[in-house]
Amino acid sequence: MWRQFSDFELGAAASWLLHHWSNQLGGTFLAPGSTLSFAALACTLAAALIATAPARRKVGIRILFRSLFPDWLIKSPSGKVDIAYFLFSTLLSGMAFGWALLSADGIGRSVAELLGRLHGSFNIAPAPSAATTIALTLGGFLVYEFAYWLDHYLSHRIAILWRFHAVHHSAERLSLLTNFRVHPVDTIIFYNIVALCLGTFFGVAEWLCGPAPRPFSIGGTNVLIMVSAVFVTHLQHSHLWVTFGRLGGGHILGPAHHQIHHSADAAHFDKNFGSTLALWDRIFGTFCMPPAQRPKLRFGVDRPGFDPHSFCGTLIDPMLAIRPPRPLAFSESADARAEQL
Repeated sequence: MWRQFSDFELGAAASWLLHHWSNQLGGTFLAPGSTLSFAALACTLAAALIATAPARRKVGIRILFRSLFPDWLIKSPSGKVDIAYFLFSTLLSGMAFGWALLSADGIGRSVAELLGRLHGSFNIAPAPSAATTIALTLGGFLVYEFAYWLDHYLSHRIAILWRFHAVHHSAERLSLLTNFRVHPVDTIIFYNIVALCLGTFFGVAEWLCGPAPRPFSIGGTNVLIMVSAVFVTHLQHSHLWVTFGRLGGGHILGPAHHQIHHSADAAHFDKNFGSTLALWDRIFGTFCMPPAQRPKLRFGVDRPGFDPHSFCGTLIDPMLAIRPPRPLAFSESADARAEQL
């Protein structure tokens, strides 16, 4: 009797898990609004190949792929942890921690209701218009960029938050998959800050304009956030040195800017916190323009007993650590680890 009951429970659990994974994978790789959909990733790959190709000579597609996906991407200890975090975030993170995430829509409704009770209705645009939609699209994008900057800044400046964010900075080689090397606590904090900022923005917009139209979107995702993620953000953790030149690099944060952010050189600490735009970094004095030519950079964090090449260690250690890890800087431990890569 007990064995039959256990088998039934096990079958139900397996069925639920498969159902969750099918929804998770479908929503991640097939949904039009996902920045990780196959279509979005194809566009990112095309942009990466263009960025990799030399300007003045023809190079075969195979060589470009090998340049974009070198062997160390999957063979280095750092790269293997990146892969482990990618699988964890794709298959398990949402299931385990989705309950902890706030809803931007719910916050927006609450803000609009609160403002309505305190100040009455304030409908300056009773009829939806293209101008309103454009304003919401641009405004939502700028608010998202601010939320990203704010979360990133706090993660570096507050010791307990840095303890979790340091997992991301523990990567000693940057690749396209380093973007997924994020501790779940770090992820929860990020999404909740974004939800608070965007929810507040759209709540105020609804109070000012009435039931405002949604921003221009692709599958429910702000079109500007989608485009910036596909063509800029996805590539930021790549090993490519892309600065966007003197003009573009002063306004758009490319892979070179983010390598400066990950640099162990003390001169680069707490620089380039933004997602795509350099706007908020410039306003708050945290912008650093990368040089045209790639300098010698090292990446990582340093704390005795902390193993940056252990998935389970990086997942558990931040919750046990007394002293948060510090950026690796140019030290003997940095040299020793660099020689192992």
